[in-house]
Amino acid sequence: MKTQLKKLLPWKLSLLGIGLILSALIILGLGSDDRFQKDLIQQQFRALEKKAEIGAFQLHTQLQKKQKFNLEQGLYYHIYDGDRLFGWRNNQLPVGRYQTDVFPGNGLIKLKNGWYYSTTKTKGAITCCVSFCLQNTYELQNDYLKASNPSFWTHPFQIQLTGSQKDALRDKTGKIVCYLTPLSNGNKASTTLILTPLLLLLGLSLILFNLFRNYRGQVWATGIILLFLVTCRILLYEVGWPQQLLDSDWFSASFFAYDEWTPNFFEFVINGLFVGFGGQLVVELIRKSTNSIVRSLLRGLPFLFWIWIIGQIDLVLGHSNIPVNFEHLFELRLSTFVFFGLIGFYFYQFQLILLVSLPLQLLKDEPKNRWIILGLIFIPFLALYALDRNWFNLLPIITITLNLILGKRSEFSWFRVSRQLLMLSLFSFFLSLHLQQLVKQKELENRRLFAQQLSLERNINLELSFSQIKPEILKEKWLLSSFDSLKKQLTKVSFEHILNQKFFQGVWDGFEIESDLFDKNGKPCFGTDTLRFEKLKDLVNVHSAPSEIEANIYFMPHEEQGLSYVVLLPLAQQKILVLTLISKRIPEEMGFPRLLISDQAGISKSLEKYSIGKYAEERLIHQTGDFNFPNTLRSFPKSLLKQQHFSFRGYEHTVFLSGEGSAIFIATKQSAWLNLITSFAFIFVFWGGLTIAMNFMSGQGFLMGREWSLSLKIQIAFLVILVISLFLYGLGSSIFIGQQFDGYAQQALKEKLHAVEMELNNQLKQLDTLDATKAAFQLEAKTAKLSSVFNTDIFIYDADGFLISSSRPKLFAFGLVGEHMDAQAMDALIGQKSSYFSHQEQIGNLKYRSAYLPLMNEKRNLLGFINLQLFGQQQAYEQQLEEFLKAAINVFILLLALSVFIALVVSNWLIGPLQMVAKSVKNIEFGKKNQRIAYQNKDEIGAIVQSYNEKLIELETAAVKLAKSERESAWRDLAQQIAHEIKNPLTPIKLSIQHLLRNLENGHPQTLEQVQKALPSLIEQIDGLAAMANEFAQFAKLPDPQFEPLDLKNLVQSIMPLFENKSIIEFESKGTDFTILADKKMLGQVLNNLINNALQATHETVNPVIQITIASKEKLLSLAVKDNGVGISEAAKEKIFTPYFTTKSSGSGIGLNVVRQILEKHSGKIHFESEEGKGSCFFVELPLFSEGS
Repeated sequence: MKTQLKKLLPWKLSLLGIGLILSALIILGLGSDDRFQKDLIQQQFRALEKKAEIGAFQLHTQLQKKQKFNLEQGLYYHIYDGDRLFGWRNNQLPVGRYQTDVFPGNGLIKLKNGWYYSTTKTKGAITCCVSFCLQNTYELQNDYLKASNPSFWTHPFQIQLTGSQKDALRDKTGKIVCYLTPLSNGNKASTTLILTPLLLLLGLSLILFNLFRNYRGQVWATGIILLFLVTCRILLYEVGWPQQLLDSDWFSASFFAYDEWTPNFFEFVINGLFVGFGGQLVVELIRKSTNSIVRSLLRGLPFLFWIWIIGQIDLVLGHSNIPVNFEHLFELRLSTFVFFGLIGFYFYQFQLILLVSLPLQLLKDEPKNRWIILGLIFIPFLALYALDRNWFNLLPIITITLNLILGKRSEFSWFRVSRQLLMLSLFSFFLSLHLQQLVKQKELENRRLFAQQLSLERNINLELSFSQIKPEILKEKWLLSSFDSLKKQLTKVSFEHILNQKFFQGVWDGFEIESDLFDKNGKPCFGTDTLRFEKLKDLVNVHSAPSEIEANIYFMPHEEQGLSYVVLLPLAQQKILVLTLISKRIPEEMGFPRLLISDQAGISKSLEKYSIGKYAEERLIHQTGDFNFPNTLRSFPKSLLKQQHFSFRGYEHTVFLSGEGSAIFIATKQSAWLNLITSFAFIFVFWGGLTIAMNFMSGQGFLMGREWSLSLKIQIAFLVILVISLFLYGLGSSIFIGQQFDGYAQQALKEKLHAVEMELNNQLKQLDTLDATKAAFQLEAKTAKLSSVFNTDIFIYDADGFLISSSRPKLFAFGLVGEHMDAQAMDALIGQKSSYFSHQEQIGNLKYRSAYLPLMNEKRNLLGFINLQLFGQQQAYEQQLEEFLKAAINVFILLLALSVFIALVVSNWLIGPLQMVAKSVKNIEFGKKNQRIAYQNKDEIGAIVQSYNEKLIELETAAVKLAKSERESAWRDLAQQIAHEIKNPLTPIKLSIQHLLRNLENGHPQTLEQVQKALPSLIEQIDGLAAMANEFAQFAKLPDPQFEPLDLKNLVQSIMPLFENKSIIEFESKGTDFTILADKKMLGQVLNNLINNALQATHETVNPVIQITIASKEKLLSLAVKDNGVGISEAAKEKIFTPYFTTKSSGSGIGLNVVRQILEKHSGKIHFESEEGKGSCFFVELPLFSEGS
């Protein structure tokens, strides 16, 4: 089992990739079921219908028992006493104070903001109606108001009044309520479904990465991978994606589109992966080619791939809505991270292609052509930079330079990690700089376009539309009714609403329209300002430009009183319909943001983030945003106005001069250098995280498969503590900022409420009640004025919670909310007697804070309630949080760098002595002089160091004694052997001579004969001793050299490889002739001795270097062997050539003596120079060989 698992380890990335792809396919299979689940909707409806019926009965019971009403979420109740509403759950249903024919009721009910199903039960005078929403629909369509189903419906649908039986929704009796069809664009893709393309891309990338890593360098495998890549590209192009995904960022043409090959963002990413991996395949194929012309193409691939990278970045910035501006962190989307991941992949592939294509070996082998080769490498990139002067194009030049300097190192080292960090930092910085320039350029173009659009004040389409609807308006007989009759049936708001719905839609949605009828005397039908008509006539006569298309519509070129157009349309019976139009192009800063602006108005949302100033006749007529524009156009320097774009008072301005004295300014804050740092920090952290993740997944991380040292553990602990601390700090700070901001917002809202209360008290304090018929007209002008002063919408309710006056009546005219207070506010202010209440309310998708305050008269009796709203709170909160997060990311990078430095310093401070002890123990060599550790601190490590130094002294003493004993023992053994060999033949010789002497003394008669007989034997034995003595002499004496012509340079170069794995050996030759007459074996012995001595002298040197120099001059050849070792002491210099003298604990001490003897036999010389602690140099001189010598 373990063996099988080991075989799978090299393929773990591929297995992970396959797992991701299978997960994506399963999610796609589950999420692509587009069948309309009508049966499930029917079941939910029956359950809600039953709860509504039970709820209606419970309301009657709880009302009689005076219990608190308790209904399930999703159900609304309205309780009527007679025909008057007196109890409700909330104000989401746009119902009035009294019963109508539409509501309350039973069954399907259509209100202005949607379809509801109601169950109504009446007992006596009390009517209880319980409703639930089937579908929200609005007259206006925008980001906040979209047709949708409440969240409790599990499947989206829309209501139809006609349809087939199979689509019918039936009540409990089987009666058809309505017909259901799928909600168009309502079935949005879930988060899980949106992630499926990403899972597919990640899975494919991991498989390809694994294949490349396992089969790199194999031509057949490269071809198979290329085929696999092409197949995957074709299959992904043909994939049928679920309908829900087609509106997501992955496939939406409005989000990203370029051409038929890149119709959406998903295809863009696929193409990028295809080119990235395909480029690497091409590199592998070219590398394996034996054709020199084909291999030369490798040099141009980095430039071509760099052009591709630039094109892809420009493509995204020019043809997509991918947010890459780090000034707005909350605008970043999944596509942002995918884009930066893809660019990181491009840079990784570029680095690989660059390392493969750089001719590092060629530069080393051909130094004469070095500058030509370097020129061919750099010229394309330098030319590219010279063409557009883009700093981004300096990145490949810097990258190539660093690669040439640093070279290639594939083995693990901290140098390699530092190099990766350097490259990562460079790529992050230059990309941040490039993106900032591109974003600035794109925003500049947008501002110019907006300025041109705003300058086109006259709307020809509007005037054409008026010419078409004018005859229809003149036919409307109800407009000719008496003023009294109209006032009984309509309010001013409902009158305007009817006209707008019937006539003024489409191009008219881009204007705020105010309508009224006037008689021949200028008396208004609905308004209170009797001078309004005359003022408008004067305004038209003095400032307007009559339309050339249709009479009765007047263009206001200078927007007097903010007006864009005025319509004075005479009707029959001497009545005049008056319309005033205010353009919505420039965003309104007060009240409900964009809630009442339809998407059909064509108002750009991007304008909201700019400051806009409009000048006419040299004076400021309109401004919005944070920048305070000068009152007159002349306040701007003339030199700046001649430019289309310029900087002024900390803002970047785009100006469009539309005429003499007329101009449109669009301004935005200048980008701070902090944004560049934030962008760099984000990209660096993101790419760094991806790099670490890939290293760990592939098992190639610099910490993988290695024993973690104590210092590394300390460093990692520092970094982990830092990251956790920063995360907790960021989380806590975000919560604190949210609470603080909410507190400040509520305080500001409360102060506004009290200020409005004081203003209203001056007018209403003497009233006993707020009567809509009496106070409405009086309050209408007051609330409008206060709304303008306090820059917020104001609603005033009576003591029963019904609307009396509003600064935003269209909110109720469109039926977005009911004309009664929120029930929670009523309960808090009346039931709990609170003096102030604030909570979050919602209209459509718009959430906002709403605050209520009771309004008292001078007798301290309750008159009603004041309601104010705070909009843009979430946006302002996100802006503050963005600033904090940007600062936090920058601080994180700074602290990360500091923590790495501190971790290194602290770990070295703690572990340094231990590392020094470990290194010293590791470097201990018996018989050599070992360096003692200098450590002065009296701590635990100091005790270890002291014991180490003491043992080192004992070891050195023992080594000296042992070396001396070994040498004495060796010579003793040699002497005993010689003595033994001489003693053995001497004993019989002695005995023979003694025997002959005794015979001579005794006068033995055969003595002469014995002498003659013994002497030859004695002579033979003596000759044997002589021969033995000669052999020992030959052993101690060098043989005669066998002279032959010898090239000393070749001999040195043949011997050097034997020592190169032990030290760095540098060789230099000067001259052309290095031939001498010598014995090759003996000269080899000289070189071996000198180099070996140099190696032993540099054994303890940190960076050992041995230099061998050979030079020929005239008739002399010199050889020098130099080292940077320990050197020779003054005392040892005199004995250095003495036999059996050595400065080492091992060895016989005859090496240099033998060297000198060999050189003398070759008519050569040897001498040396040495300085203790710096090194030695031995010089050899030999006569050069010449023909005839």
